[in-house]
Amino acid sequence: MKSKPIFDPVQTTPFAKKTKIKAHLWILVNSTLFRLMPLQVRKFRIGLLRLFGAKLADTVTISRTANIEHPWNLTMGHLSSLGDNSWVYCLAPIIIGEKCCIGKDVYLITGSHDINDSGFNMITKPIFINDGSWIATGAYILPGTSIGKYTVVAAGSIVVKSTEEYSVVGGNPAKVIRKREFNQ
Repeated sequence: MKSKPIFDPVQTTPFAKKTKIKAHLWILVNSTLFRLMPLQVRKFRIGLLRLFGAKLADTVTISRTANIEHPWNLTMGHLSSLGDNSWVYCLAPIIIGEKCCIGKDVYLITGSHDINDSGFNMITKPIFINDGSWIATGAYILPGTSIGKYTVVAAGSIVVKSTEEYSVVGGNPAKVIRKREFNQ
């Protein structure tokens, strides 16, 4: 008979001290300067994120109430936006293409824990959101997923696996509803 391992979850993050200090400094900046600047001062917010290593086009729009953790792993393309109260958990890279709309209360989560490991160790996987995609209000995009070009993720959906281009997906877990067609 196989004995079961003792569940002994890790209680600390596996990051180096330098990364932890950088993350805490960003938390301070994010909760003060970043949030206090009105929407019209977009370039200031972009500058703060770039100072912490984010790779952002000059034309991005980021809500002052967006919560971005580990911004050095965030890339956003031309004319993309992050909505109010969105949570961008960049333990691994999050790459958002051009002309993407990330709605209000959207969660982009690159980290989780290995449920089969007795230490419950952290695992991370990147997220890719390709050009022209719309992630609607309250959706969750989980680690390791890629959202195909021009895909729509319906409000409140939970995306657990990658999507095809021009898809409309929704539900929990998100499934293909139909193909997206543009009127000429």
